[in-house]
Amino acid sequence: MRNQIRRRGTRRNPIRRRDTVSEIPDELLLTILSFLPSKDVVATSAISKRWKSLWKEVTTFRYDDPYPLPFNMFALFIRSRSTVGILQLKLSPGFSRTDINPLVNDAVARSLRELRIEMLYISFELPQCLYFYQQLETLILQKLSLVDIPSNVSLIGVKKLHILSVRFLSDESVIKLLSICPLLEDLVVRRSLYTNVMIFTIDVPTLKNLYIYNSWKSRPEGVHGFVVNAPSLRCFYIKDSFSNYLRFGNMPELVKASVNIVCDQPEDILGSLASTRYLSLCLQSPYLPLATSFLFLDQLELYSCPSQWCNLLKDAPILRVLKLYQKHSQSNDVTDSWNQPISVPECLMSHLEIFEWRHYNGTDQEREAAKYILGNASCLKKASFYSKSARKHDILKELESVERGSKTCMLVFE
Repeated sequence: MRNQIRRRGTRRNPIRRRDTVSEIPDELLLTILSFLPSKDVVATSAISKRWKSLWKEVTTFRYDDPYPLPFNMFALFIRSRSTVGILQLKLSPGFSRTDINPLVNDAVARSLRELRIEMLYISFELPQCLYFYQQLETLILQKLSLVDIPSNVSLIGVKKLHILSVRFLSDESVIKLLSICPLLEDLVVRRSLYTNVMIFTIDVPTLKNLYIYNSWKSRPEGVHGFVVNAPSLRCFYIKDSFSNYLRFGNMPELVKASVNIVCDQPEDILGSLASTRYLSLCLQSPYLPLATSFLFLDQLELYSCPSQWCNLLKDAPILRVLKLYQKHSQSNDVTDSWNQPISVPECLMSHLEIFEWRHYNGTDQEREAAKYILGNASCLKKASFYSKSARKHDILKELESVERGSKTCMLVFE
């Protein structure tokens, strides 16, 4: 009887072990392996019969110093591979170009497409083999001091360039580096405390995507910032609270822009963005922006007080989606007051369909602004309000009673 009970109990509660890793396709496993240091990738060959040869298909190779595998052994390992698609090196101050150049030469001979080098601000000179090498599409330079570029050279295949906390010989050295990339389409620039360039000039006619991050902990002395002249730009992202000099040229092809900056001439900045269809704007300025026509703007995300976004609505005639992130200034700030427009903006009368307001606290000026939007947006399909106020339920009840210009508008409270 006891044996029967045990057997029945075993049948009722079987222990099932499912090998989920074996169900993962090779393509995904290879992607995961590409994020590991090469020594760890090779070590996976001991896992099972399937893994014994899987690592050999990986074409991304990483060396992070300090590293259990000596650098010369890593170099021999690279020579043993038939294809080196991506080479990533993170090196300590003990390395020099006599160590790096032969390794990069071997990678180039094995169809190198992407090179990333981080050197903790060691002086670094681009290996000669990279110049006039057509297969190199992506070059990532991080935390290094770049030796000046020689004359009459070209990175003829590079379409993506990342310049991350790089020290240059001078401001002109930046211009020189960008000028030898005739096919450059994607550029990422990160400035930090270690960056010595004062005016970062980006004059690239082929550029389509530009991302700028300025993470200084405090403003340096003197004039510092960015000059951007990229007429083919389609996507533009900048987050910079430290520069005191920003100049953007015309961007007639611009489709999407995200701008989070401090500036004293907002009309110049907005004028450069006039062609965009999608705009996220956090403009920290002591001055209200003047009129700029956004004739193609479809979606607008604003981090601003109502006094500022009201001015922008009348200049975006076909705006369909409006998202607001309320910035609360002090109550005695006269610029943060709601002034109802003299005439109803065209976008409210004929185009606005989606309206979203986050950090809504139901102050007098917020309530007046919300009533104005809801009462005049005749095509509105959905209006969403998000509040964390202790008076949340009372605030939302007030909005529920507001007369709406659109009979089909759905009101959402969260």
